Amino acid sequence: MKELRRINTAAEIKVMQEAINITHSTFERLLTIIRPGIMEYEIEAAIHHSFLSQRASGEAYGTIVASGDRARTLHYISNNQECKDGELILMDFGARYGGYCADLTRTVPVNGKFSPEQKAIYELVLKAQEASMKACKPGVDMGYLTTVSREVINNGLAELGIIKSADERHLYFPHGVSHHIGLDVHDAGGRTLQENMALTIEPGIYIPDNSRCDKKWWGIAVRIEDDYLVNKEGCELLSGYAPRTVADIEAMMKQPSPLDKFKLPSLEAPKK
Repeated sequence: MKELRRINTAAEIKVMQEAINITHSTFERLLTIIRPGIMEYEIEAAIHHSFLSQRASGEAYGTIVASGDRARTLHYISNNQECKDGELILMDFGARYGGYCADLTRTVPVNGKFSPEQKAIYELVLKAQEASMKACKPGVDMGYLTTVSREVINNGLAELGIIKSADERHLYFPHGVSHHIGLDVHDAGGRTLQENMALTIEPGIYIPDNSRCDKKWWGIAVRIEDDYLVNKEGCELLSGYAPRTVADIEAMMKQPSPLDKFKLPSLEAPKK
């Protein structure tokens, strides 16, 4: 069964693409509702509603909605805090459709505008992802994709002055960048890439408070994850419609929110 699941047929790819399309559409909906003051669980609820309204069977795995410093917890699942002005929010989610999984991660500013420091880290992570995408092709060992992303991130962090010595390399990037997807979000598959394998590429940078770097970088956590299909000469980005650049994300977050017309109920006790 592992051998059968390793390589996807045209029919499997079509169903997986639909799961990815549903996830992409969901992300675009989220960009219109994320505002300072929204709760993480409200975003999670919007994700689940969007999945089911598009006839997905549900989520492919436990949804992560982590704002602020909580985004440094790689598998954060509490999803119970307020999203505050000036924070980033990391969302890792995917629909399950026809038995097949999508897996998408996006990090966006709660107030719709990246700060200069947030933008610098975001664009470094995106640069690392694109470098690994270019390295993704038949015959390549999957671990090499992590090596490529690490080199880009380490060089970039050094240029920004965030790391200053060799012992700080990998300090802010503690995980690998790739896994197979299919019937499971972490599906069976071999280390050597082959045509029609589906996989993710997901580099990230996570800078805790009290780090050795300048305080302006503290608390920034960014991960970007997309789904890819290995083809004869390289790989195809299956989730590219989901906005990935700073400009595209900020432009979509400028749209009026459908929640603006609703006033949240007061949590104060009624006066006698």
